[in-house]
Amino acid sequence: MDILVGASVAELVRDEVYLRSVARVQVKGKTKPVDVFTFTAARGEETDPEFLKWLETYEEALEKFRVRHFTDAKILFSRFLEFYPDDLLAKMYLHRALQYEQAPPDEAWEAIEVFKKK
Repeated sequence: MDILVGASVAELVRDEVYLRSVARVQVKGKTKPVDVFTFTAARGEETDPEFLKWLETYEEALEKFRVRHFTDAKILFSRFLEFYPDDLLAKMYLHRALQYEQAPPDEAWEAIEVFKKK
């Protein structure tokens, strides 16, 4: 099970661990969305440089997705999945990018997951 943290915690631990963006979420009762991250590896430990390269690819793909560049996001998520084929987040975002490439979301879309229940 992954541990999810918000942006404030991510800033506190950024120098100690590698973080991976999960989503931008808006929880019930709040009006402002927050970025959510998960830990991937401790800094200072032997971390596979290849993994860090692919982590950058994932982050770039997510950024492309968030700014509505769905074709670019699709390509980058597909590349990431060649090396990490069981990655559920990348699969989810690839699926969404494929959908949005065919039928783009309306102009109000902001790549935010809105939770209506606690």
